[in-house]
Amino acid sequence: MPRTLARRLLLQAALTIALPLAATATLAQGAWTPTQPVKLIVPFAPGGGADIMARILSDALGRELGQPVIVENKSGASGSIGSEIVYRAPPDGHTLLIATLDSQGMYPHMRQVGFDSAKYVPVGGIAQMGYALMGRPGMPATLPELRSQLRAKQASYGSGGAGSSLHVLTELFAKETQAKLLHVPYKGAGPALQDLLAGQIDLMMVPLATAPQYRGKLVTYGITSAQRNPAMPDVPTLKEAGLDVVGDSWAALLAPPGTPGPIADRLAATLTKVVALPDVNRRLRETGMTPMTLSRSEFVHYYADEYRKWGEVIKAANITLDN
Repeated sequence: MPRTLARRLLLQAALTIALPLAATATLAQGAWTPTQPVKLIVPFAPGGGADIMARILSDALGRELGQPVIVENKSGASGSIGSEIVYRAPPDGHTLLIATLDSQGMYPHMRQVGFDSAKYVPVGGIAQMGYALMGRPGMPATLPELRSQLRAKQASYGSGGAGSSLHVLTELFAKETQAKLLHVPYKGAGPALQDLLAGQIDLMMVPLATAPQYRGKLVTYGITSAQRNPAMPDVPTLKEAGLDVVGDSWAALLAPPGTPGPIADRLAATLTKVVALPDVNRRLRETGMTPMTLSRSEFVHYYADEYRKWGEVIKAANITLDN
């Protein structure tokens, strides 16, 4: 037997043994309930979109599961540190990941990480959120004027970090418009937005959760979503302007590799119920997010397609962490 195969079989056996006895017993009966508090790992700092989303969900998830759901922030390396913690956790349903397009769908295509995005067990989507391309005060008033200026003169743009969706989508904009842009990465979208308002950087893809409140203070050029957003219905999409810059960030719930189907199914049913609760649904929408309504099987395909698609986009556009 090849050594690689032998190691895999030993690992699978170890993971099976690691399942708590109580969980194993309930699985044999075709059902599963957690037997201890569930850790919800957010791979980013407190206060960001993923953290806000986790805290909106945690209480309701805990009530439905019958165990406390504890949010833990494990930030660093563009989400890789927290993601790896869950990747290596026992596959018993008690440690879950708030995954994002940035941490699972983009960054691994630009830098080696300690996990394989394709091997997580997808539980379900939570919400999607687009971005608005916005400029500091004094920037050109229209998108055609901006494009002309950016071909002639270099401008700077901020992002929430190298490898983030803000970074990748702005680089796509630069490729589409032949713009001269200098990337200035920050430790989160919040600090970048503050420097945009202060005129320290020229452009930024601003999350739609916050973009509407800055209209009048910043110049708005278009949004990255496929359709116009109800929060800013008069703002066209960049696609409408003839630019192939389309993409919504998303957040989802993932379980460690090897998590049994009954556990993932129970978690998925619980997540679907919680996201549909009127209070949870309202709070997600108030933060600029669009709740996702995919079934678990639909989300499995969506997650795989997003990982593949953005890998191809990043490679074709030659977007690197040096951009």
